[in-house]
Amino acid sequence: MTTITPFSTEEQASAEAPGNAEAINDRVVLTPQQQRLRGAPGKNALEQYRRLMVGEQGWGRLLLFELYQLFGAPLPGLLGLGSRAALFPLIANRCGRGTRIGKQVTIRQPGRLTVGNQVIIDEFAVLDVRSPGRITIEDCAFIGRGTILAAKGAEIVLRRGANISSYCRIASETTVDVGESTLIAAYVYIGPGNHQRDETGKVLVDRAMELKGGVRIGKHCWIGTRATILDGVTIGDHAVVGAHSLVREDVPPGAVVAGVPAKIVKAGSDAPAHPVK
Repeated sequence: MTTITPFSTEEQASAEAPGNAEAINDRVVLTPQQQRLRGAPGKNALEQYRRLMVGEQGWGRLLLFELYQLFGAPLPGLLGLGSRAALFPLIANRCGRGTRIGKQVTIRQPGRLTVGNQVIIDEFAVLDVRSPGRITIEDCAFIGRGTILAAKGAEIVLRRGANISSYCRIASETTVDVGESTLIAAYVYIGPGNHQRDETGKVLVDRAMELKGGVRIGKHCWIGTRATILDGVTIGDHAVVGAHSLVREDVPPGAVVAGVPAKIVKAGSDAPAHPVK
């Protein structure tokens, strides 16, 4: 059986040197994120766990986090809702009144989570913050079952009444801002970027990401199921994105777009009359 060993940072740099490309066949090249999650050799595993789960906060916060994980997160029914309502405000940066959190919601670095009043977070959702990122969920927003919010050192904001359906993924190294009372259907992916293609001497997974300024979606929009909205896109108020669309350019206010890549199929009252190409 062949043993596959990940590169250390030094080994990876050596493998990328001219004439050493064959080393890649013997070792696994990891993304920077994978390397961080593996932890540096010789580092204290408990300290690494603390940094992953509560960031720069101290051991007391980690203890509260563990109490939430044990007595709040897994419990079903009314007892679980009550336990989470009591414990979550102790670990979050802020939690408003009347917020309800379903069972088995995965939370990382809750001290960087701000949650407003009357928010609903359904079962098995993921709120994953990686320092120095933040997630802000304003009043009356809804996050569906299995949806993932991953703030990779950036900020994700859901404005008042934003409705994110089941099994969506909002993940970015730049800002994602979802407007007031915007509807996002199931399986939508918001915020993905591309690895840079002009870095020579590096394999794809080790190349830096192209950061284009984040995604901004206006108020009262409707994003259809399985749409993908790439980093750098701004969608105006009252716009509609058709199901299965790939949005890589800005969408004017009130417009309806669809297709791969998405094109304007109907101009709104606030949008210029662009022809369909």
